[in-house]
Amino acid sequence: YVVGHNLIKAHAEAWHIYNDKYRAKQQGLISITINTDWAEPRNPHKQEDHDAARRYMQFLAGWFAHPIFKNGDYSEVMKTRIRERSLAQGLSKSRLPEFTESEKQRIKGTYDFFGLNHYTTVLVYNLNYPAAVASYDSDRGIASVSDRSWLGSGSFWLHVAPAGFGKLLRWLTDEYRAPIYVTENGISERGDVDLNDTWRIHYHKSYINEALKAYMIQDVNLCGYTAWTLMDNLEWAVGFAERFGLYYVNRTDPALPRLPKASAKFYAQLVRCNGFPNPADGDH
Repeated sequence: YVVGHNLIKAHAEAWHIYNDKYRAKQQGLISITINTDWAEPRNPHKQEDHDAARRYMQFLAGWFAHPIFKNGDYSEVMKTRIRERSLAQGLSKSRLPEFTESEKQRIKGTYDFFGLNHYTTVLVYNLNYPAAVASYDSDRGIASVSDRSWLGSGSFWLHVAPAGFGKLLRWLTDEYRAPIYVTENGISERGDVDLNDTWRIHYHKSYINEALKAYMIQDVNLCGYTAWTLMDNLEWAVGFAERFGLYYVNRTDPALPRLPKASAKFYAQLVRCNGFPNPADGDH
C-alpha cells in the first residue's frame, strides 16, 4: 500500500510536469496504464458473490484508477475494509496511507486516457480471513477460481474469457468516463514450439471482436489496441518459459532468429484490412 501510494503521487507529478512544461509545444498525451482482470460472481444467484466481484474490481483497477480518474482518493470500500481490519489487528491507524487534501487535488484528473492491460476473467466469491491475517487478499476478503470450460494457456492464471473483456470495457467507461487505449492483451504458451498457434489466433480474434462490439455498439471510447506481444521475451518471474509473442525467438541460436507464427500472419492481415474481412469477398 505504501509503494502504491507513492506511485500514485509520483504519477501525478509526472503528469503535471508534462502538462505545465511540454504539452503546449508537443501536443502529446500522457497517462497511466493499469492492469486488471474482469470479475464475475462465482454464483450469480448469491448477492455476496456479486458484492465480492464489485470489491475485486475496486481493489484491483480501482486501487489506482479511483484516485486518478475520480476524486483524488481511494474508494470507500478500500478505505473502510483496510481500516477496520487494521484496527482489529491492534494497529492505531489503517495500513492504507491517507492522502492530504492538497495531494488529492494534485492527483485528481491527472490523465489523458485510460491505459488498459487485460488478459483474463475470474469468478470470485466472498472469503472471510482470520482477523490476524494482514494482507491484500485478506483485506479484500475474496477468493477466485476459473470456469472449467474456459480454455487455458501457458500461464496458470490466464484463461480465455473474451466476454469479460467487453464487460470490462463497458464498466471502465461507466466508472471513469475516459478514452481507453488497450496497451496489452494476449495469450501465452509453454513447452515445445508450435508455429501454428491457432489458440493465439482464436484468442486475439475473440478479444478484438469484443473490443469492436464495445466500440461499435456500446459507445465505449476505445482509441487503440495493442497485442502483447510482438516477439517472445522475458516475462517477469517466469523468464523465457512462457511465450506471448506473435514471433518465436529461437534462444538456442546465438543469432536469435525471429520466426513468424501463424498468429503473426493473421494479425498482419487484420491490421492491413483494418478489421475482419468477409470471407465471401475473397482475398482481401
